[in-house]
Amino acid sequence: MEFLSGLLIVVLAGLLQGSFFLPMTYTKKWAWGHNWFAFSLLAMVLVNWAFALLTIDGIIEIIVLIPLNLILLVSLFGFLWGIGAILFGKAMHMLGMALGYPIIMGINAITGTLVPALVFAPSVFFELKGLLILLGAIVSVIGIIFCAQASSQKEKEAKIKSYTSKGLTIAIISGITSCLPNLGAAFSKDITAIAIEQGVDQTIAGNVIWSLFFTMGGIVNMAYCLYIMIKDRQLADLLNHHKNMNWSLILGMSLMWIGSFYAYGIGASTLGELGLVVGWPLLVALSIVVGNLWGIFRGEWQKASRKARYNLNWGIAVLILAVIILATNNLF
Repeated sequence: MEFLSGLLIVVLAGLLQGSFFLPMTYTKKWAWGHNWFAFSLLAMVLVNWAFALLTIDGIIEIIVLIPLNLILLVSLFGFLWGIGAILFGKAMHMLGMALGYPIIMGINAITGTLVPALVFAPSVFFELKGLLILLGAIVSVIGIIFCAQASSQKEKEAKIKSYTSKGLTIAIISGITSCLPNLGAAFSKDITAIAIEQGVDQTIAGNVIWSLFFTMGGIVNMAYCLYIMIKDRQLADLLNHHKNMNWSLILGMSLMWIGSFYAYGIGASTLGELGLVVGWPLLVALSIVVGNLWGIFRGEWQKASRKARYNLNWGIAVLILAVIILATNNLF
């Protein structure tokens, strides 16, 4: 029962993660820097800390107890992820939601799954459970390739050539760094142990990591966006006549995004010792399925060829198969 509840929470996290970028597509008279600054401020800092303070009593006192080397470690992961988050935003802007998201999250899925397993439990790959995890990750990547191929065909048919080469390079780098929240959680288990010693429930102890990790990432992102806005003399546009609608949309985006990580942390903690290994590809696969369904809903595939839609359908079907494989591995 505990495994099932954890699985459902990770599914919820995947739904949120696959949907979070949608509100940003509806802001008006804001450049990328405005959107991403507002998102970084709200999601990575303000809403992040609101969630942390609401879920963990005495979180500041707990952080004071954490050794400096652990603080620096999680901050380093957050800093590197912050750079990757900037690249994620750039890649999505250049390639679009349909092409950028599958590529980034595909690389994210395989690295975020294999690295924690290879470092902390390499012997698992000699067991049926580990082989199923590996199979699920590989099937995820196959599904992602189908989605990316479909998206590439759609873009070519629409004769969209600008940004593609540069955008793909940025997307690949972003994909590698996008798995750092999972790696940060895996390599910072001593922080959750300290929180548990202070009476924090095991399922939410990881929230201490998120509060530190995403704050550092937020600082990096806000600094970069401020630089862009000042350089382009667009800082005042943050408060243009669309400000109320724009900030509200980004708040919704922020709640979904940071909420997905807090939900993932809770869900993964109830999936057993390999929760971070099983949960991550599950989160990624679901988020890609949901992201593509939103793309269909928004009409991104309306003018695509039959072949492109065929590949997209296969990609979504294969990703759903990967989710089933990963969800059932705990039965063995």
